[in-house]
Amino acid sequence: MIPVIVSLGPLKLYSYGLLFAVGMVVSLSLMRRRAVKEGFPAPDDCSDMMLVLLVWGVVGARLFYVLQNLSYYASDPLRVFAIWEGGLIFYGGAVSGLIGFIVTLRMKKIPFWRFLDFIVPYIALTQFFGRIGCFLNGCCFGKTCHLPWAVSFPHSGGPVHPAQLYEAFYTLLLFVCLRVRGRRARFEGEVGLLYFMLYALGRYLIEFVREPGLSWLGFTMNQWISIVMIVTAFIFFQARKSQGSTRQ
Repeated sequence: MIPVIVSLGPLKLYSYGLLFAVGMVVSLSLMRRRAVKEGFPAPDDCSDMMLVLLVWGVVGARLFYVLQNLSYYASDPLRVFAIWEGGLIFYGGAVSGLIGFIVTLRMKKIPFWRFLDFIVPYIALTQFFGRIGCFLNGCCFGKTCHLPWAVSFPHSGGPVHPAQLYEAFYTLLLFVCLRVRGRRARFEGEVGLLYFMLYALGRYLIEFVREPGLSWLGFTMNQWISIVMIVTAFIFFQARKSQGSTRQ
């Protein structure tokens, strides 16, 4: 656990914020390079969209995390803004980020499904770096376990599942799979919808070894959201597949 990489008096460089920033820079660099090579989208549109997803996504992801840990932040409300310490939930960011994504694409008159297919592998790659940051920060760990790869954090109360690393390597694998699939996609929207289905499936399974948050009928809130995301993405996937069209 290395929550602070560098400390110079009152100035601190947090591992979570650093890894998240590195992920954004690496993803944007790869996106722009690919955009130049393939001729879509415009490289500047890649930069604009990453900024939109960053702002809208972080706000939604933070809000969702705070709502699930309201008792903690009620005693110290100003810590709501300390996002460099970690505490972002993907699903909150996915909803708000998608709203910002749709609004921006409409304003720029960019094809939705085509751009979605283009960008989702790099969202997965950014998630990989973010979860490594979670591991270094010591947040979002799993349940108690005594497996050979179990790790301990100051607030874990003993050895636990490194759930952050499970999701990190899953999203890295997802990045690779989506890039490979993108070269053989049969219709626009295929890669984007596969991302939502596969990420949600992985998150649903990882939730079984994470510390439970809000739950209902034996499943965590994140698992219920995963189920809804899988079903919704599957319905859209089948609809797009049956259309067999690349028209927007």
